[in-house]
Amino acid sequence: IPLLERPHFTYPKSQVPRELNEIHTTFMEADAYLVVSPEYNHLACPGLLNLMNHFGSSTFSFKPSGIISYSAGQWGGSRAAMSLRPFLSELGCLPVSAMVHIPKVGEVLDENGHILKGVSEVEWNRYVDRMLSQLEWWGEAAKEQRLINDPLQKSPAFRTKPSQRNAPS
Repeated sequence: IPLLERPHFTYPKSQVPRELNEIHTTFMEADAYLVVSPEYNHLACPGLLNLMNHFGSSTFSFKPSGIISYSAGQWGGSRAAMSLRPFLSELGCLPVSAMVHIPKVGEVLDENGHILKGVSEVEWNRYVDRMLSQLEWWGEAAKEQRLINDPLQKSPAFRTKPSQRNAPS
C-alpha cells in the first residue's frame, strides 16, 4: 500500500478506502500482535510505524504484542525493539517481556525466513518459543477477559477530541 497520509479514524465511515478498512478489520479481529521490524538508524522500520499510526489506539487496545527485531549487525535490532515497547504500549497492545532479536540476520535466515543450514534450529526455536508462549498465554487470557468484561466500558476510546486525554482542571 502507498504511504498513508490520513488516519483511518478521520474518514467518515462511508468514505474509508477499501484497503484501509481491510487492514483495520484484520487488526480488530486479532487477539494478539506479532510485530516484526528491521532496525533502521537505531529505530523501528518507518513503514511499520506509519501503518500502525493510522489506526486509533482502540484498534489495538487490551491485546498483547510480541516483538521480533533483526539487523545485519551484532545487536539484532535490539534498539529498534526498545523503541517499539513504548509505542506499542501507547497503542494499548502491551508487549510481553520476552523479545526476539536476530543479529547478523543474513547468517541466520535465508531470503524466505528459513533457518540456514549449519545454524541450530533447536536453539533458535527455543529462543523464539519463549516469546511466543508468553504472547499466546497473554493473548488467550486477554481474549477470555474481553468476553467476560468489555474493557472499553470503563476505559472508553477517545473519539471526539484530543482534550479527552487531559487531566481535570
